Amino acid sequence: MLDFKILNRIKNEAKTSIKSDSDDNLIEKFQQKVIYYFVFFAFPTILALLPFFTDINLSELQSYIGTGISIFTGLFFSLLLNISAKIRIEKENKNIDHYNFQQFKNNLRQISNITQYLIILGVLIMFVVLLNLILNFNNECVKKIFTSAVLFLLIRYFACLFFMLQRFYYVLRDEIGNIL
Repeated sequence: MLDFKILNRIKNEAKTSIKSDSDDNLIEKFQQKVIYYFVFFAFPTILALLPFFTDINLSELQSYIGTGISIFTGLFFSLLLNISAKIRIEKENKNIDHYNFQQFKNNLRQISNITQYLIILGVLIMFVVLLNLILNFNNECVKKIFTSAVLFLLIRYFACLFFMLQRFYYVLRDEIGNIL
């Protein structure tokens, strides 16, 4: 059964992970909050309005979007499977440094949260693209609304990719720091 409460919980946990640092503390600096709200809300909204002022049409882009999102979403499913294996391997290490392991777990949990949200966004994008393809609206306003929805979700998708890349940087930084 599809539980929308869980999907909403995944979204909220991902947003919390995005707004947290590598120590799992919420970022409190004003500048970083402004950047988060701009990248996650203002910028996608601005670009979502673009189809109403230009000739951007989802029908022309849907094959590229569908292919790209499908490939990335499949990769994210495999990433989720690897995260638990990585934690299990590290947990069995006899020479474990508990502080570093806790940071490692926090970073991988944040990556997992963002990855699950990326999968949800990918499914939503594919759903809107599929609806657009199947229904093939003739009304220009409806076409622009579908294009706007996909642009909004795509920009959020790309923003989450950068937030996830930042988490990978934290993991690699900490792991390299532990080795050297």
